[in-house]
Amino acid sequence: MIEEYKTKTRGQVGAIFAEAAKHGIDQEALRDVVADVTRRTRSVKALTYIEAQRVIQRLKGDAFVPLRTLQHRRQKSGIPQLVQPAQLNLIAELASQRNWSVETLAKFNKRLCKRESSCTTSDANKIIEALKAMNRRDGLWAAA
Repeated sequence: MIEEYKTKTRGQVGAIFAEAAKHGIDQEALRDVVADVTRRTRSVKALTYIEAQRVIQRLKGDAFVPLRTLQHRRQKSGIPQLVQPAQLNLIAELASQRNWSVETLAKFNKRLCKRESSCTTSDANKIIEALKAMNRRDGLWAAA
C-alpha cells in the first residue's frame, strides 16, 4: 500500500491528542492546526498516515524526530539498539518451525552471540538470518 494513502494508526491519533493537551490546545484550535497542515480537512478522523505524521510534527515542533530516523542516527553513531518485540516474536516463530525448545534456542543464541538471549538488534538480526537460512535450506520457510 502506498504510504500516502495508508490510514493513520491509533498511536498517531493518541500522540496528536496527547501533544495537543500538553500544549493546552483546545479542540477548535486542533482542528485549525489539522486544516492548516492538510489543506483538505479539519477532522483528525479523516487524516491519512502521512498527514497524521505532519500534524504530530507541527504539534511537537522542531524537536520531533520520527522513531525510525532516531534509531538510524543512534545506529550510525555506534549506540547499540535494544531488541524489539517484533524481532523476538519472529525468532520464536522461526524456532518453532524447527520444533526447537526454549533451551535449544538459548544454546543456539549462546553459540552465535555468546549469550543466551538477544538483547541488541544486531544480535537478534544474526539469529533471525541464521534461522531463516536454516529453515530455507530445510524447506521449512519460503523466502518472500
